[in-house]
Amino acid sequence: MKIDIYTSSNNGTKYLSVLKGTKIEDLALPADVDSDLLTLSPFRTRLVLEADKAHSALDQADIIAQLEEKGYAIHGAKFEITLTTAK
Repeated sequence: MKIDIYTSSNNGTKYLSVLKGTKIEDLALPADVDSDLLTLSPFRTRLVLEADKAHSALDQADIIAQLEEKGYAIHGAKFEITLTTAK
């Protein structure tokens, strides 16, 4: 499944993903959607999601489930960094 990801222009930790080629201005978002997601900027295009493979920053299964249910997915991204001290 190929998706396009948009990031909130107001909060860079919030994302909205849609199937590749979907026009976000045509989405029917609920009235109570997070207002941070009403102003978006393109983040990444044509990302391939594969539910059976791990992704370092995205919960692909959740995004796929939201896309199938609503036609869009609202999510964050996570990056884990482990630091150690030298002895």
